[in-house]
Amino acid sequence: MGPHVLIPIVAALANLVIAMATLSQGLKRPVVRVFFFLSLCLVSWHLDILALYYFADAAAAEFWSRIFRTGLIFAPPAAYHLTILLGPVPRRGTIGLRALGYAIATAMAALNLSGALVAGVEPHYWGWYVRPTPLYGALTGFLLLYLALSFEGMWFAYRHPVSPRARVQAKLWFLSAGLAIPFSVTNLATVYGIHIYPLGNLGNVMYAGVIAYAISRHRLMDVDYVVRKFVSFILALSAVLVPGGILLFRLAVYLGAEKPSIVVMASVTLALVGVILVPTLQEALETRVQRAFFPRRYDYRQRLRRFASELVHVLDEAALIKQLGDTFVEVLDVEYCRIYLGDSAGQFAAVYPTRSPDATLPESLSRPLQRIEEPMLVGELSRLDEALEAQLVSESAEVVLPLRIEDRVIGIILLARNRDFLLFSGEDLQVLANVAAGASVALENSRLSRELRKSEAVLARANRLSSIGMLAAGIAHEIRNPLTAVKTFLDLLPQRIDDRDFVDQFRDLSLSELKRVTDLINDMLTLGRSTTSHRTAVDLAQAIEPLARLLENTARKGQVEVAVEADDDVPSVFADPDQLKQIALNLLLNAIDVSPPQSQVLVHLFNTPDGPTFEVSDHGSGIAADELDNIFEPFFTTKESGTGLGLALVHQMVVEHGGTITVESRMGEGTTFRVTLPPAPSAMLQSA
Repeated sequence: MGPHVLIPIVAALANLVIAMATLSQGLKRPVVRVFFFLSLCLVSWHLDILALYYFADAAAAEFWSRIFRTGLIFAPPAAYHLTILLGPVPRRGTIGLRALGYAIATAMAALNLSGALVAGVEPHYWGWYVRPTPLYGALTGFLLLYLALSFEGMWFAYRHPVSPRARVQAKLWFLSAGLAIPFSVTNLATVYGIHIYPLGNLGNVMYAGVIAYAISRHRLMDVDYVVRKFVSFILALSAVLVPGGILLFRLAVYLGAEKPSIVVMASVTLALVGVILVPTLQEALETRVQRAFFPRRYDYRQRLRRFASELVHVLDEAALIKQLGDTFVEVLDVEYCRIYLGDSAGQFAAVYPTRSPDATLPESLSRPLQRIEEPMLVGELSRLDEALEAQLVSESAEVVLPLRIEDRVIGIILLARNRDFLLFSGEDLQVLANVAAGASVALENSRLSRELRKSEAVLARANRLSSIGMLAAGIAHEIRNPLTAVKTFLDLLPQRIDDRDFVDQFRDLSLSELKRVTDLINDMLTLGRSTTSHRTAVDLAQAIEPLARLLENTARKGQVEVAVEADDDVPSVFADPDQLKQIALNLLLNAIDVSPPQSQVLVHLFNTPDGPTFEVSDHGSGIAADELDNIFEPFFTTKESGTGLGLALVHQMVVEHGGTITVESRMGEGTTFRVTLPPAPSAMLQSA
């Protein structure tokens, strides 16, 4: 037994390991069963070669070679059978050719066992090799015929794929054939007198390995990852070792054999430098290699990465879903994208391409979809639910993206196959996972934003009603006085009905007082009603001066004076009138509340380069420096009975108007709030 036996032994073991590994896909799949049979045929072929290398006795070598040659005979129809399963739906005639191939192989196997194919063995320097009979040429022709049929079948599968996976499997079949055939030819050449060392065993292992990869590794079949890693590694390795090797060679020549330790140390240093630099250089080169070899994939992955980071800023759910679906269709060039959102009952309703609550996924599909934790290829769904996989395959779906928040699936995205039959690789799924994560966060933010807006509306109304409650005592007095005058007039009217001067004078007074009451009631209704923002040109003085008058009696109770000073050049602001009044009212009430007796609250209206501005100043105790940064936060208050909502809502309304609000305060001296709002557009002022 010479060293040549190692090649068929290693090849047989390798093919056997590949066959057993592929069995993990399950014998229910016909392609797995046929591949397993083909692998056993290749193992038998390796044992055929092993017998010729192992036995020193010619008779023993010929006997065992004849037994194991059966694998070589059945390999062609098995390989053709595999191409039929890897390709599209079998065409007319393929089933018949497959059956014919197995029938011919069976007949040839019988001839082989009877000794009709091989007349004996003859010695070569690596061992024995067969001496063929004329019928052996028929075996060669049979092998070449079914190899040609396999080529034709895979070419058809490549030109007319039923899925991206089928096209990539065809590519990998051609790759495997390109690796195996040159090696296999060396075995046949030796049979016909061309003495080349037979390497068909190694070619068969590569063929089986690539085919097994095509069958099993669905999400890693795309070759761009392998090419990118391999090319960048070779380039990085060459960049380090080529100049390093040249320098090392010159150093060895220069030193000769006198100082081998220096050469050894230089070699070790070069190895260490390579270990450090090669990974760094590879990482730097990898992106450039991808852009050079696979620009389309690089482009859409970069676009999706940027899109994933931008999604979280979209708070409108309808806009978010449309942007998400449109981006997937455009960037990935898929046949369709469908988005479903879940409800509290666990049903998924269609929201893209059109929102249709009636179009819900049936419960039989919704239940397994809720168990998906990461993006999955449809071909991988069989381990979750075979019915789900079959349904999605029938709809040409390729990828399922779950939209998850913590342990909940809040939505599902279905992506169809790429129009050019590009395969979704493992790296693509990772990028899509990032997009799905961003979309999930954005959808949750949208939901929370809707709930927050509802809460803010409730709080704003509560704050407005609270402000009115603070006015109630002063307003009651303002209403009581006019009503007293009217009552007095009505009491005296029967007695002095003939006194014309009295009637005219008190009638005018009564009407004036009633108008005053009506104006007060209208102002309170304006402040108390729930408003929808409607911005227009508003004169600051006309909006704020009535509020100051409304608060005069409230201020007098605390012995505080409210004064308004307005410059002449203050332009109108672009604001919602009701919200502007609410802003001023909150600031005035706070100022009155903190002002000491015999002091003044001043409202100053003026113009600045940033826009129309008004200030509300008081002479209260001031706000501590460490509290100034928190006064606009909800529920932060320095008052014992305060809610902490007034200034937070004021700040929110000012910001929503595109304005600014600032505060200056000195302990013991007072506080000034400054509000600046955008001016009204000139076109609006002209139309007014």
